[in-house]
Parts: sequence; structure tokens; C-alpha cells
Amino acid sequence: MKKTTAYYWTGIFGIAMYLLVLLEIPLYFVYTPTPSGTPPAAIILIRILVDMFVCIGLIGFFSGFRNIISQSEPDFEWLGTFIFTCGLAFSILGFVADSIQAGSVFAAHANPVNPTWVGYGAEGALLIYGPINRLLNATILFAAGTLIIKTGLFPKWTAWLGYLIAIYNLSFVPTLFFVTTPLDFYSVNGWNIPIAAGLFFLWILIISIFLIRKKNK
Repeated sequence: MKKTTAYYWTGIFGIAMYLLVLLEIPLYFVYTPTPSGTPPAAIILIRILVDMFVCIGLIGFFSGFRNIISQSEPDFEWLGTFIFTCGLAFSILGFVADSIQAGSVFAAHANPVNPTWVGYGAEGALLIYGPINRLLNATILFAAGTLIIKTGLFPKWTAWLGYLIAIYNLSFVPTLFFVTTPLDFYSVNGWNIPIAAGLFFLWILIISIFLIRKKNK
């Protein structure tokens, strides 16, 4: 694949993925609850459907990112492969968490279900959406930041931004030992999660915009 083509499609995947995340996050907060106070099953399934396409976007973005590194900076191909592998793991675990959440909806029938609350179907996916994803995000950002510093492929401020977001993500890995209440900030399933995920995908959006600009030069 030509380098400019890789820039373009990697950027497109990243931008499209960010737009899907912007669509998905509000669905966790804006809905008409059922009489039991849980989200309607349809809202949960729509969230899962959108997230499935986000996972595909992750594979597309990190595949392209690895290709760009292997062509532009062959000495750092191993680091590009490491970032791709972590991104692939992030995507696969996303599919697993989606499957667990959908299963809780299917099994609930007419009973209340909320895959973000323990006791309502969240148990299987909490670790994935919380500490595991935070650790993978931090690893990707630390590795990508180091790659940018070493190669100058993107502006250095994008590396430092990546480091800051990585530190934020890493600080929530210990929530493994804390409460399971979504309304608490420092919780395994707290509202730190959409902030952390939003910052991670914002970094991807910034890199994607630079890739599109590189393609057009």
C-alpha cells in the first residue's frame, strides 16, 4: 500500500471511530428509564451495536498505524507492532464485553437489567471496561508517545499529550480494589471510564487529523 493511501485510510478510520464514540457515550446518560430505573433494553443494544463498529475502527486504525511505522520508520517496526497488538487486544476485549452485556439483556427477559451495575448484569464486563482497558490505553499511549519522540513522525506535543492521558488512565488501574458503584468517580465502573475513554479517542482523533494532512501534502 502506498504511504499516502495508508495515511488517508488510517486517518479516516480514526475520525469515523471518534464520531461513533461521540454517538455512543451520550447513550449511557440520556434515555427514559424503565419503571425500575434501568435503561431500556433497546438503548443497551444500540450502545452495543455502536461499540461493535468502534471495535472495527480500532482494528482499522492500528493496522494502518503499524503499516505507516513499518514504511516510514523501519527501525521502530517492532514498536509499531507492539502498539498494533495492544490495540488489537483492546478491540477484541471490546467485543467480549459487548457479548457479555448483550447476554445479560437476553437473559433478563422482562427483568430489570443494567450492564453497568453489579447485580443487574455488569459482573462479567466490569474488569474489561475498567482496569484492563485503562491499562491497555496507558500502554498504547506510552508506547506511541515514545515512538513520536524518537521519530518526529508527529509534533512532539502530541507525545506529551499522550503521556498525560496515559498517566490519567494508569491511575485508574487500582480501581480493581475499590467499590462497584457507577456514581462514584474512583470506582471500578465509575464515571472516570467515559472520561478516560473520551481522552484516549480524542488523542486518536488528533493523530488521525495529522495523518489526513500528511496525505494531502
